[in-house]
Amino acid sequence: MKAGIIGCGNISAIYLENLKKSPVVEVVAVADLVTERAQARAEEFGIANAYTVDELLGDKEIELVINLTIPGSHASIDLAALEAGKHVYAEKPLATSLQDGKRVVELAEQ
Repeated sequence: MKAGIIGCGNISAIYLENLKKSPVVEVVAVADLVTERAQARAEEFGIANAYTVDELLGDKEIELVINLTIPGSHASIDLAALEAGKHVYAEKPLATSLQDGKRVVELAEQ
């Protein structure tokens, strides 16, 4: 499964290191609000694409979005990824409000 990571902060390094060993998931793109941070992670881990969030969500090759953003952005990124037809893996918490969490779960179930 081809994956893209959104959020290239500190935690992304351990995800990228571990996912290099995965026989099922291949990270083909990274994105961050700070373009230079995404570019640095892509170079560090040999990832072909450093995208904006919108570019990553629009890439038809990417089936799975790994959401490593700050908790306040989890729900909005998850919803955008689901609306783009992607599977989502998100760090906890799912959302910062019950209402947002319910929206994510409802859309994922659809």
